[in-house]
Amino acid sequence: MTTQRRARHTLVLATAGLLLAGCAAQPGTAGSIDGERITQNELEDATSEYVALTGQETEPVVVLNTLLAAEVLPPIAAEYGYAMSDGEIEALYAEQAASLGAEVPADGYSDAFIDLGRYLFVYSEVAASPDAQAVFDEFTAAMGDADIVVNPRYGEVNAEGVIEPTSHDWLAGTTEQQ
Repeated sequence: MTTQRRARHTLVLATAGLLLAGCAAQPGTAGSIDGERITQNELEDATSEYVALTGQETEPVVVLNTLLAAEVLPPIAAEYGYAMSDGEIEALYAEQAASLGAEVPADGYSDAFIDLGRYLFVYSEVAASPDAQAVFDEFTAAMGDADIVVNPRYGEVNAEGVIEPTSHDWLAGTTEQQ
């Protein structure tokens, strides 16, 4: 291989590496919204704690969508007077655990699961309020304007700021899935 050709190959590889590095999130990142990072570990914690509390299986992409939205809705809702402290979220989880016969973890819930609950409980409170339309309009606009990046394993973000799982036509399901 000539020196010029080798230099060209090196330049192509270096450029590709820079492009890939610029597109990739930090290792261990499930997603981010306006610079707020949600790690794989946080996503796994929130997902497993949700399943343990409710007994309902869920996909991590659903939890990731909620954790991303949890960075946007609570501050908007707080402007309208709808806010919940960590203690209030933990108390609501304790009530749910008692009614479902689930155990509250001895070391408490993870910060990610508290964030998940804050979104879910605030959403429920706002939905039953006279301010619902205004809050949700502002929330929808904010999600559409947010800089959301997700790990490609979970899908792609649409114009509304929601992750849509990626389907690959070239992947064949098992016999049970077909």
